[in-house]
Amino acid sequence: MSDVSSRPPHTGGRPTPEGSAQLDRHVLEVATALFIRQGYAATSLERIARVAECSKASLYRRYASKEELFRAVVAARGKLLLEAAGAVEASSTDPLLATREICQFFLDFMLRPETLEAYRIVIADGHRIASVVDDMMHTIVEPFVATLSRLIKAAADAGRIHSTDHEETTRVLISLFLGWPLQNTMLGLNKMHDPQMRTRFFERAWQIFISGICVQEK
Repeated sequence: MSDVSSRPPHTGGRPTPEGSAQLDRHVLEVATALFIRQGYAATSLERIARVAECSKASLYRRYASKEELFRAVVAARGKLLLEAAGAVEASSTDPLLATREICQFFLDFMLRPETLEAYRIVIADGHRIASVVDDMMHTIVEPFVATLSRLIKAAADAGRIHSTDHEETTRVLISLFLGWPLQNTMLGLNKMHDPQMRTRFFERAWQIFISGICVQEK
């Protein structure tokens, strides 16, 4: 994990819009790093404000609670994922190739330390932050699944694959390539840290998926 960047300089007086946006980014970087390092329960807004070198009042103006701040951390990760998936979908002319590219990116994305530890917190503390989990499902997971489902539907409409329930097909695909690598990494076995091993696993999972769903030429 990279070190947290130093606090943006402030020369006094009312902050400019650019300075305020820079402080917003800095607070999110600090909060992400502390949540990863210490966990959700052990991280306080006071500690985040101290490390970010901003006043508690400034932090509370942005986030009324630790839950709100963690929601922003999760949303920032989700934005990266959805923007990447949306860009692939928008530029692709082959729905299956786009599906493959997005899925491989998703596997790498989920195993990044920042994403993995945020996910670990959601699993461990989800009962304490149920609204964050609900938001994550509605604003990140469901749109991401919808993107892949549209691509699966396009491939099915073109007669290239068998799929009627495209959302179910999408969830089967995600489980196939992500289930074991995510479990392995969360248990600390770390076999998927090797990019070549991760790529081999993904290639095999994709091959199994395609062999079971592709329309066979007669």
